[in-house]
Amino acid sequence: MKTWTGIFLILSFLFCGSLFAQTDLTGTWQGKLAIDQKTTIAIQFILTRQADGSYKAVVNSPESGAIKNVPASAVKLAGGKLTIDVASLSGSYAGTVGKSTITGEWKQPGSTLPLVLTPYKKPESSSFKPLLGEWTGKLSVPGITSLAIIFRFEMAKDGTIAAFMDVPDQNARGIAASDVKLDSDQVSLRIPAAGIEYTGQLSGNNIKGTFKQSGAAFELNLAKGKYQVPGIDMPAEDMNKLLGQWAGRMKTSPDPNADMATIIFRFEKTKDGKLAAFSDSPEQGSHRRALTDVSLNGDQLSIKLPGTNNAYTGTLSGNSIAGTFAISGMKLDLTVTKGAKFPPPVTQIDLPADVMKKLLGRWNGTMSVLSVIFRFETSAAGKNAIFIDIPEQSVKAMPVLKASLVDGSL
Repeated sequence: MKTWTGIFLILSFLFCGSLFAQTDLTGTWQGKLAIDQKTTIAIQFILTRQADGSYKAVVNSPESGAIKNVPASAVKLAGGKLTIDVASLSGSYAGTVGKSTITGEWKQPGSTLPLVLTPYKKPESSSFKPLLGEWTGKLSVPGITSLAIIFRFEMAKDGTIAAFMDVPDQNARGIAASDVKLDSDQVSLRIPAAGIEYTGQLSGNNIKGTFKQSGAAFELNLAKGKYQVPGIDMPAEDMNKLLGQWAGRMKTSPDPNADMATIIFRFEKTKDGKLAAFSDSPEQGSHRRALTDVSLNGDQLSIKLPGTNNAYTGTLSGNSIAGTFAISGMKLDLTVTKGAKFPPPVTQIDLPADVMKKLLGRWNGTMSVLSVIFRFETSAAGKNAIFIDIPEQSVKAMPVLKASLVDGSL
C-alpha cells in the first residue's frame, strides 16, 4: 500500500509539473495595490511569451502617466512561481500561479504590498454608450462660491472608454481619469494622482452623485450637455464703458527685482446682450481664461478670479483703470489702459549651438496629473527660443525667459 501511495504522490507531482509547464500567461494581468487605507492604484503586467518559452513583460498603470510601458528587467516562471523584476522602478513582483489568478506581493524599498492579479478583460464598448459625451455640474466648496466641473467621456480607437475632467474656473482641462465603470446605473471614476473619486447614479441625461477629494465629500450633480461660459448681467451703460481690450504690466511678486508680466482683460458682448470677460497673460502662457464674476459700481471695478480667492479691484477713469491685484496673500499694483499693447518679453537663451541642436523639438514629461511639454525652437533668423505647454492648465507657449548650461546642467 505504501508503494502505491508513493507512486501516486510521484504521479501527482509530475502531473502538477506538467500543468505549470503548459501554463501560458500571455496577456494582460491586472491587480490593485492598496497604497494606504484610502488609496489604491491599478497595476498591469503585460506578458509576452518568447519562442524559447521564456517571458518578457511591461508594466502599466492606467492611473499613473509615469508608469506606462515600463519594461521588466527580468521575468521567470518556474514551478508555478512567477517573478518579475522592474529595475527602473526599484521593484519586483513574486506570485504563485493558480487557476485564473496569480497571488503574490509587490516589493519596493521600504514596503511590501499584497497584489493579486487576474486576467484583464476590456469592458464591452457598447456598455458605456449612455455615458458618452459631456456632463457639467456645479461644485460648491467652502470658501469658494462654486466651481464648474465637466466630465467628458469618449471612446478611444481601441474600443476602451476614456474620461477627462475640466475645471474651467481654474483653467484646468483634459485631466485624465481612470477606473471608469458603469454597472447598471452606477457610475464611478477616479483621478488617483489628485485624490479624486466620483460616484453617481445615472438617470437619463442626469447623474446624481458625490465628488470626493482628500477625505472631503461634496454633492455634485451632472447634466448632459456642452458647457457654456455664463454671461454676466450688467447695465448697458456700464458694459459700454468696459467693452474692448485693456492691458498693463505687473510685477509677479513684491520683490523689487521681480519679473514683470503682461495682464490683459478683454470684455465682449454676447449675442444675448450679456458681458463676457476673459484674461490673458502671454508670459505665463495663459490665454482666454474666463472671468465670471465682474461688477462695476460707479467707477469701481471688481473682478474675482473664479475658483480662487484672488481678485482685482480698480478705479475706472476714462481709458485707464488703476488698481490692485490680490493674489495668494500678495497685493500687487496693476494699471491697465484700453487698447494698450506691449512687446513680447526679452529672453536670454545662452546655450551652445551644439547643445541647442540636440535639444531641438518637443520633450514630454508628467508632473502629478499634468503633462509638461518643453519646446526648443530656432527661428529662421537663428534666434533660439524655449516654450512650455501644460495642456491641463491651458498653458500654451509660456516663454522661458532665461536658460543656460552650467557644468552640464540645464
